[in-house]
Amino acid sequence: MRYALLIGLAACTRVGDDRPLVEENVGTASIADAKVVVTDGLAAVRELSDHRIDLWATAPTTGIELTLGSTGAGAWTLIVRNSLRDSVLTVDGAPIARDPGLRPTVAQFQLTLGDGVHLLMLAPPDTDRLERYRVAAMADIQKALPTVNEVFAAINAVPDARFVVGMGDITERGEVEEFDLFEQQLGTLDIPYYTTIGNHELWAPFDRYTDRYGRADFQFGFKGATFTFADSGDAGLDPIVEDWLVERLAAAKTQTSVFLTHIPPLDPVGPRYGAFRSSRDGHRLVSRLVDNGVDLALYGHIHTYIEYENANIPSYISGGGGAQPMRGDGIDRHFLMVELDPENQTIGTVEVHRID
Repeated sequence: MRYALLIGLAACTRVGDDRPLVEENVGTASIADAKVVVTDGLAAVRELSDHRIDLWATAPTTGIELTLGSTGAGAWTLIVRNSLRDSVLTVDGAPIARDPGLRPTVAQFQLTLGDGVHLLMLAPPDTDRLERYRVAAMADIQKALPTVNEVFAAINAVPDARFVVGMGDITERGEVEEFDLFEQQLGTLDIPYYTTIGNHELWAPFDRYTDRYGRADFQFGFKGATFTFADSGDAGLDPIVEDWLVERLAAAKTQTSVFLTHIPPLDPVGPRYGAFRSSRDGHRLVSRLVDNGVDLALYGHIHTYIEYENANIPSYISGGGGAQPMRGDGIDRHFLMVELDPENQTIGTVEVHRID
């Protein structure tokens, strides 16, 4: 009811079209004898067919509630793509062996299930252990999709990187062929890639993205740190997303908190295309990041590297996935390595890794 009222009040100012409403259905699917509900919608259900489930994960842990009717009982195949290589599956509390011989990011299992409700959890053993770890961050691949495997090879060479967080623009126009190529290139990456969208994905219908890769607005926690992704693809936040964001950031206030979106709310260099369409909206978002104790903000969109502070929040623009670089900057393809220290609720080092 609260969201319906918000939609009515903001009908003339919404920038997200119906994208937040489309996202509400991500992570759920049903057929005659089976229903799947992914916790917090943190996976896209690519397939739910006769005794087969195929998911694309958007977080290091994937919780699933699977309800089976009498004809749904029996042998099932579960595939969770874009998962951590050391993930372990439990079904109703019992561990299940992982099928061998697949890519590190593809977890496949053979299950024997009776009718009724089953609780599945796919997570690495250290999910709740508070200790330092590192993740890669990048954005703005676009026309460089044919060679982004070179960036992925450099990320693979960092031995302790757990996963990649992305700030959008994985394609140039959101074409099916581009998503196919992106997925083919991900086949060379040994760790998962969790990302929101950018403005270039909005050239295509939004469900083309969500059907494959899930939500653009989502939050997950891992090892005491929280990552909150927001869709700013059309240079602002939808009021529904903004309302959701305030609640989610507040929930992460006692943890190491990382905020990620494509377009920076405020351009750190000057007035150009690299900020929200409304400076008032940009200032409001930064204020909310401050009020909720965000420890790090990561952005893309501007095809360069910029390190700066927004209201004392360490902030980085990293648009080095291969899109046309800013002229004169001397910065080409790159990614960031971000160290998190959840035990002390801080961010450690942020390193730039140059590819070219």
